[in-house]
Amino acid sequence: MGKQKIEDITTELICERLRVHLNEQRPVTLFNTFRGVPINYEAEVAMIHPDYIGLIVHPYQAVCIKLERRTFLESKIIPTLIRAYPVSIDYTNHVVMLKDMMVPKSITTDLLHSWVAPDKAIDVEISSDDGRELTARMMEIAVLEGNSIRIVMSVPKDIDYARQDGVGLVFRLEQGGNLVQVKGEVRSLTKIRNRDRKRMEVAGKAMMGDEISVLAYIARREDKIMGALDKTYQKLRKGKKARKK
Repeated sequence: MGKQKIEDITTELICERLRVHLNEQRPVTLFNTFRGVPINYEAEVAMIHPDYIGLIVHPYQAVCIKLERRTFLESKIIPTLIRAYPVSIDYTNHVVMLKDMMVPKSITTDLLHSWVAPDKAIDVEISSDDGRELTARMMEIAVLEGNSIRIVMSVPKDIDYARQDGVGLVFRLEQGGNLVQVKGEVRSLTKIRNRDRKRMEVAGKAMMGDEISVLAYIARREDKIMGALDKTYQKLRKGKKARKK
């Protein structure tokens, strides 16, 4: 097929490549998130139409597509992720019809790493080398490549910090748990929409014991979130059956 430049990828070309998946029964992969947890499963191409495609998807993927009103599609014969929007979703047969397939200008959602919100309030003590101190509420926590720990906090809009400032963070992930210490720098400071606050993200490292505590906490939150996803699916499926009666 030859290499294809991303800027030359049209809806017609996408359908052409997906027809290869249909004819050869080769799956594609879909990417969504649920409460910050990536939901990525293979899907079977079941139908190709000039205006839309039909996929047989994992039931959890169907729920996420409904909630996010979009999905991202990956194919080994298309050089980039493709964004598409749902036309209809059948929760019983796990069939999703998608339209408006195109290359997105940007993808702001992390489709590969879990960014989980605490289930209970976690206060973070922030300090800097020059003596500035602040207590902030944790919004999200993640671990990325290279064991980079990311902490997102809600801070006052007039906070006396800037990007790349070195900071130390101290917090307990659970009541009565051990203190976790992260040393890093401010990665971003952005205003929270409709609130008189800012979103402050810190990227840093922790000692091995603290790093293990963070990873274990994220794993526990993922388990709970996946349980909530299953309940959401069961509710949607039962609702569909009830309407048919």
